[in-house]
Amino acid sequence: MVTDKFSIRGQNETLVLNTIIHHPAISRAAISQMTGLNKASTSEIVKKLLEDSLVLETGAGNSTSSGGRKPILLELNREAGCSLSIDLGYDYISSILTNLNGEIIAEFTETGITNRKETVVTKIEEIVKKFEHHYSKRIFQLIGITIGIHGIIHENNIIFTPYSNLDEIDLSNELEKVLQIPVFLENEANLSALGEKAFSTTKQNIVSLSIHSGVGAGVLIDGELYHGNRGQGGEIGHMILQPFGKQCPCGNQGCMEQYCSELAILKNYREKIKQPQATLKDLTIGYEQNHSTEIEVIKEAANYLAVGMNNLIVHFDPEVVIFNSTLFEELPLLLPLIQENMVSTFAKNVPLELSHMGKQATLLGGTVVNLQEFFNISNLNFSNLDY
Repeated sequence: MVTDKFSIRGQNETLVLNTIIHHPAISRAAISQMTGLNKASTSEIVKKLLEDSLVLETGAGNSTSSGGRKPILLELNREAGCSLSIDLGYDYISSILTNLNGEIIAEFTETGITNRKETVVTKIEEIVKKFEHHYSKRIFQLIGITIGIHGIIHENNIIFTPYSNLDEIDLSNELEKVLQIPVFLENEANLSALGEKAFSTTKQNIVSLSIHSGVGAGVLIDGELYHGNRGQGGEIGHMILQPFGKQCPCGNQGCMEQYCSELAILKNYREKIKQPQATLKDLTIGYEQNHSTEIEVIKEAANYLAVGMNNLIVHFDPEVVIFNSTLFEELPLLLPLIQENMVSTFAKNVPLELSHMGKQATLLGGTVVNLQEFFNISNLNFSNLDY
């Protein structure tokens, strides 16, 4: 894997940098007090971080009550480099470029495409080139690229993608050879969970449910992302809800995502009304007009989602389940119907919430991966910071 000398830091240097990132406008004395390092060691580490252009002196703070020299305040040099995150969907590709504190600089989305192994490297090269003028003059330029994959990832390799052939290419290796930039692959639902934790909530036990062409869950346990033994943790879309039901590309029959993913709901609706061009908006309109077919389709989807949520909550006991899907924008009535079915002792007190971050949760989760790798710091959190 492509590495950078600045991504390899000692334990105390990482501790100081972590303190500066999470407490902007902080003095050397405050860093020493918070970390337990002596003042001499703190000053030496800060000197190195300043030389490496990772930290800036931003001015003088207030003197103590006893007077004396005003302290010089420090903060992360957010403009020293950029992070690129990409969400590689079934028929779209979205991307954001951020500063080193997660501030979005630029974003780009292309829809109506099919992401295939034959074209994906070229497509990502085009995106990197599109953003080049934003990062090319910065000290560290582009620190990393994280790509959200709608499938199973293990050890930075794509193991399974049910609706594309991206599992037939060593994507991270191919891109690193061309771009000479670290490339990280992660399941898009996992990235969504990381994005929610770093930018939206202080909760440590979270399930972020991603419903798009498939159904997946990013699971955080005590603040740590749960991958499972082979990267399959959270693949609840392949939990069987209907024994011997509809065939799934994974090989099973009756998987959850064959009944309540966006694609599955729309397919079911189109087949019932024999209208191949019908949309989710049409489904909502029909439901609101009390049409029996639309009521049947939506109630069926809500029932299947409720069963899945009950199973998921019993398994992971989260503080909150966060839904991340445009499905709820198109079908706002779906969430109350799911909640009506959450009646078990285990599930009824776990809140079900819609994500306030939307599609940016996955992309900002990718930013978290890039920054944690670059800074060598785990558990970055920007939710309480006001830059």
